[in-house]
Amino acid sequence: MAKPENFDASSLRQTQQSIGDIETKLQREAVDVTQLQQWLDEVAASRQQAEGCVQSQETKAKAFKAEIEALGPLVKGESWQVTSKRYSLEREQAQAAQNLANCRLLLVNSNALYKTLQARHSEQLASQLMIRGRGTLSLLAAFAASPPPYNDWIHWPELRAHFGQITPLNAGLLVLMTAFGLAAGLGWRGRVKSMLKPTDPKLDRGRAIMLALLVSLNRYRPGLLITAMWSIFWLVAGQEDGQWPMLAALSFVLLIYHLALVLIRSIFDPPPPASHHLPFPAALSHRFARILRWLTFNALIGLILFATPLTEAMNESVILLARSLWGTLFVANLVATIWLIRRLRDKSGIGPIRLVFSLALIVGLVAEWAGYRNLSQFIVGGIVYSLIVLLLTWLLITLINDLFNSLEEGRHPWEQRLRSRLALREDGFIPGLFWLRMLLNTAVWAAIAFALLRIWGLSATGQALLFHYLTHGITLGKISIVPSRIALALLVLALLLSLGSWARSALDQRLSHARMERGAREAAVAITGYLAAITAGLIALSVAGFNFQNLALIAGALSVGIGFGLQNIVNNFVSGLILLFERPIRTGDWITVGQIEGYVRRISIRSTQIQTFDRADVVLPNSDLISGPVTNWMLRDTYGRVRAPVGVAYGTDTLLVKETLLDIAREHPQIIFDDSAIPNPYVLFMSFGDSSLNFELRAYIRDVSNRLSVLSDLNFAIDAAFRKAGISIPFPQRDIHIIRPQVEDEHIGDAAHTPVSEQPMEPPTPPGQTPPG
Repeated sequence: MAKPENFDASSLRQTQQSIGDIETKLQREAVDVTQLQQWLDEVAASRQQAEGCVQSQETKAKAFKAEIEALGPLVKGESWQVTSKRYSLEREQAQAAQNLANCRLLLVNSNALYKTLQARHSEQLASQLMIRGRGTLSLLAAFAASPPPYNDWIHWPELRAHFGQITPLNAGLLVLMTAFGLAAGLGWRGRVKSMLKPTDPKLDRGRAIMLALLVSLNRYRPGLLITAMWSIFWLVAGQEDGQWPMLAALSFVLLIYHLALVLIRSIFDPPPPASHHLPFPAALSHRFARILRWLTFNALIGLILFATPLTEAMNESVILLARSLWGTLFVANLVATIWLIRRLRDKSGIGPIRLVFSLALIVGLVAEWAGYRNLSQFIVGGIVYSLIVLLLTWLLITLINDLFNSLEEGRHPWEQRLRSRLALREDGFIPGLFWLRMLLNTAVWAAIAFALLRIWGLSATGQALLFHYLTHGITLGKISIVPSRIALALLVLALLLSLGSWARSALDQRLSHARMERGAREAAVAITGYLAAITAGLIALSVAGFNFQNLALIAGALSVGIGFGLQNIVNNFVSGLILLFERPIRTGDWITVGQIEGYVRRISIRSTQIQTFDRADVVLPNSDLISGPVTNWMLRDTYGRVRAPVGVAYGTDTLLVKETLLDIAREHPQIIFDDSAIPNPYVLFMSFGDSSLNFELRAYIRDVSNRLSVLSDLNFAIDAAFRKAGISIPFPQRDIHIIRPQVEDEHIGDAAHTPVSEQPMEPPTPPGQTPPG
C-alpha cells in the first residue's frame, strides 16, 4: 500500500461521504450478497486509504515536533527569522494534527462499517446456504403420481435457440477441422508410439512420468485434437449475447474430459511402452485408475447436464431429480475413491482425513435429498475441487523431488556436466540444492493453501486483506513482522549460502593444485566458508528489515547466556579459531591426546574428529586440544624415529651384535641412510640387565605413520639374523633355594610348621664363570 505524501482533503471528504451513504443504505434497504460484497470491497479500499493517511500524517507531525524541539525554547531577544520559523512550524504541526484526527476518524468509521458489512454478509451467506426447496422424495412421489409428458422434459425450442445460428461456412469449417483431427490422430498415433523408447522408472521417475504422459497423449490424440480444434473455433468465433452456445460448451467440456483421461492414464495406468512408475503395486494402481475414469465420466455427465445451456432448457422438476440421482452416483464413486487412497499411500495418518471427507460428502448428499441444494453444492463442490488440487499438488511435488534427487545423483549427462562445473566429487552435494528444494516445496504448499482458501469461499476482500498482511506485516508491540520480507530474506539467504558453498568448493579445488600445505589450504577454505555464511546472514537480516541497532541488546543477552552455561561452547569456538589460524594440528596428522591416538580427519569450529587405528571416530572438543598436551607426530614433517630394543646373552660378542643390527637397518627400504639432513641408523649399548645385555637400534624413516610396520619388519629380521649368527636371546632365569623347618618335638602342635630360616635368591651365574660356594 502506497503512503500518500500530501494530504488530499477533498478525497478524504469524498471517502467520508461514501462511508456515510453506505451506512444509510444499509439501514434503509434490503441488500443482497452481491451488493454487500461490492460494499465490502469499497470499504476495504477506504480502510487502506485511511491507514496510509494516518501513517503519513503521524510521520509529518513527528518531524515538525523534532524541528521545533531543535529550535529550543522561546527566549527573549532571539532573531525574527528564528521566531518566524518557529511559528511556521507550529502552524504546520497544528494542521498535521488536525489532518491526523480526520484520518483517524475515517479509519474508525471504516473499521466499524467493515465489521457491520462482514456480519451482514455472513448472515446472507448462511441464509442462502440454508434455503430449502422441495425434497427429492417429494419430487419422486409427485413425478410417479403424475409424470409430465416426454415432450415437457426438455423445452426443445429453447434448446434449439441455445445451439445458436451456424452459417454454412462455419459448419464447413467444423467438418473440415473434425476430419483433420481424426485423420491426424489416427494416422500419426502408431508412428509416434514407435518413436518412444521405454525407460527404467526406478532410476528416473521424472522421465518415466514424461514418457507415460506422451504415450497417453498419443493414445487419446484423435479426441484431443478434435475437441481442441472445436474449442479454438468457438474461442475465435466468440460469444453470442454474452453466453456461449450449446456446441461451444460441449466442446469445452469434452476437451476437459479428454485432458483428465490423459492425466489419469499417464499417472496411474500408463500404456506401453511406458511402465508403472508409482511406489505401490501395479494392480492397485490399475484399479485406482479405473475408478477415477468412472468418476471422470460421472463428472462429464454432470457438466453436460448442469454446466451447459441444457440446464435452462430442461423442466425444473426433471433437472432437480436428475441432479439428485446423479449426485448420489457421483458421491458414491467419490467416497470409494477416497477410501482407496489409503491403500495407495499406505499411511495411517490420512485415515482421519479420509473419514472427514467421506462424512462431509454424505452430509452434502443428505442435504441435496432434503432440499438444501445450495448447502449441498457448497460442500460437495468444495471437496471435489480440494481433492483435485491435492492430487495435482502430489504430482507436482513428486516431480520436483525427483528432479532434485536426479541432480544429486547425476543420472543424466547434463547433470553430470553441471556437477563437474561445480567442482563436486562423485558423492558430493550440489551447493544450495537443499535450500532450493525447501523453498520450492514451501512455495507450492503456500499456493495450495491459497487455492484451498479460494475454493472454500475466500472473498476478494479477504484476498486483499491477506495480501496486505503479507506485504505490510503485522505489528506486535514494537515489532513489525512482514512475511513477504522474511520470505525474500530466506530466498536471499539460500542463494548467498549456495554461492558461498560453491565458492568454497571452487577454492578448495584451485588450492589443491597449488604448492601449499594441506592444513593451510583447509584453513583458508574453512575461513572462507565461515565468512561467506556470516555475510549471507547479515545481508538476509538486512533484507528482512532487522534493525542492527538492536545488536547491543543481542550482545548483552549472549553475554548473560555465556555467563550461565555457554562457556564451554564459546571456549570451543575460540579454540577452533586458534586451531585454524595457528594450525598446531592439521587434517591427516597423526596425533596422541591422552589415551587417544589416531589421525585427524576433520577440524570444525567446535570439535575435532579423530579416527583411531581401530577405525573408531572420536570427537574431541577443541578446548582439549588447546589446553592439554598433544603429541603431533607429523607437525613439521613426516620423518620419525623407530627404536628396536633387543637383549643378548652374557658373553656374546657385542661388536658382532652392533654390526648385525646396522646391517639389518641398512637393508630395510624405508629407513633413511646416507642423508646429510637425517642421522644414519646407530646402535646403543643401553645396560647390563639381570639376564641379558640390552641394546637398542635407532633409525629414522621418511613416513612416521609406518613406524609400527617398520618395527615389526626389524624384529622379524633381527630374529632371523641372530639365529644365523648364533647370537642367543636369553629369557629371565631365577634359582630358588627352599629350606625345610627343624621340628624339635612332634607334640609341639601348630608351631612345628613354622620355618626357622630363609636365604635370599642368588643371581644367575654368567656364562664362563664359576658359581659361588
